[in-house]
Amino acid sequence: MGQKTALGSLLKAIGNSGQGKVVPGWGAVPVMTIIGILLLVFLVILLQIYNQSLLLQGFSVDWNGN
Repeated sequence: MGQKTALGSLLKAIGNSGQGKVVPGWGAVPVMTIIGILLLVFLVILLQIYNQSLLLQGFSVDWNGN
């Protein structure tokens, strides 16, 4: 077996302190939902720019960069 040190005991206590515990209620679901919706909107805007459904002045979408 390995040596037992004070630092190892401290890290073990910190790492396992919340193991198996579940926070009651919704937790981080509302925050993750907002982040997911914002990511979806961002990707839809990028797709519309690429498909030229959304045109921006002075911005061309071609492989030559012209």
